[in-house]
Amino acid sequence: MKSKPLIIDTPSLQSIRLRFTSSILTLSLWVIWFYLWIPVVTLFGWWFQIETIQHEMVTMGGLQAFLNVLPTFLGITATIVFSQFLWALYNFMRFRGVDRRQPIDPVSLVDLKTTFAISDTGLNQIKKQKALTIKIDENDKIIVN
Repeated sequence: MKSKPLIIDTPSLQSIRLRFTSSILTLSLWVIWFYLWIPVVTLFGWWFQIETIQHEMVTMGGLQAFLNVLPTFLGITATIVFSQFLWALYNFMRFRGVDRRQPIDPVSLVDLKTTFAISDTGLNQIKKQKALTIKIDENDKIIVN
């Protein structure tokens, strides 16, 4: 017996605007991901062009400039790591042993009918649908076609 997947993946049911937004967000995050690899790519570039490393670091004084900036860089990095550690420790101490994730109670049909002013026939029509687009009017009432 095959179990149902936990994630519903039906992009064909998304609106054009939602698909466009999702695509732009995905593209942006891929660009950021590639940007994070620039130091590794630069390292390989330096590795295969040893003359460039020597020219930048020895002839142009890049090593001394790097050593001058290194304490500031290490200090900022240590501050960020320490603050993240403190934040994680704070959250661990505050929420240790507390499981606040509780399932939501199912909505009863009576609650649906009274909250959204749905008739019995409209509710039966909604229950029979496999895919449903819900339209809500200006009075927060569901419109059943």
